[in-house]
Amino acid sequence: MTFSLPLTPQYTQLSGAGKTPSATNNNDDDFSALGYYAVFATIAFTLVVFLFEAYLDFRQRSSYYKTEFPSELSKTVGNIDAEREKELKEKARDVDDDGKKREEGNDGDKAAGDGKTKQDDINKNKESLDKNKPLLPQLQSKFSKAQSYGLDKITFSIISSTYNLFEEIIFLLCGYIPYCWDLSCHVGKAYFGWNENDNEIKISLIFMAVNVIIGTITSLPFELYSTFRIEKKHGFNKQTPQLFFTDKVKGLLLTCVFGGPFVALFLKIIKMGGESFYIY
Repeated sequence: MTFSLPLTPQYTQLSGAGKTPSATNNNDDDFSALGYYAVFATIAFTLVVFLFEAYLDFRQRSSYYKTEFPSELSKTVGNIDAEREKELKEKARDVDDDGKKREEGNDGDKAAGDGKTKQDDINKNKESLDKNKPLLPQLQSKFSKAQSYGLDKITFSIISSTYNLFEEIIFLLCGYIPYCWDLSCHVGKAYFGWNENDNEIKISLIFMAVNVIIGTITSLPFELYSTFRIEKKHGFNKQTPQLFFTDKVKGLLLTCVFGGPFVALFLKIIKMGGESFYIY
């Protein structure tokens, strides 16, 4: 594979069949601009999208380094806490006055019983007041934790997206998609007696299964790190390795059970519709 125009994947269906692929032809009338620039344009577009998203991620990442609670928000929440504390004190005072009046106005056992009941209400109210802590300290503590969690998440996201970029470009240049299709055709013919022309939908389902399995394997290290390192570090992970892999297997099975028939039906509609399949 040469890194000059036209860029051609290392493996194509033509090369797999022993032929030499070419995006150009000696006859100028047969020149295909799409075939000549397709791979280069795909890589260029992928890089532009990646760089734009990376720019946004790095801008967002810089904000996670701020450890000081926003002053305007601190002032606003502080005012809310002051008003709230004032209201709670007034409410507690009214409850105390009301309890004393009830105790003075009642006689005998009834008065004692009513006083005891009201005193229980007052005690419960005092207990609830003790639990109503100011919002500002709680928000400041959560802000610090959220900043740390956000920084870890976005750093991991940048590393993961960088890997995905290189994976996509390498797969494209190596001819991953046509190779997987030819591999699916080989598996279908060797184990089930299917061929590409008569059993296109079945071969497509094998192709989908191969891609899902490979995609699951390549993304597994990142998912493990995210779940058992980052999420666990910040107290969000409740999974065990056994449960994690069990969920993975269940997800693959559900993809086969529900995704397979849907893809088969979709391909059947395309095949029945021919050139006008988009109408259906």
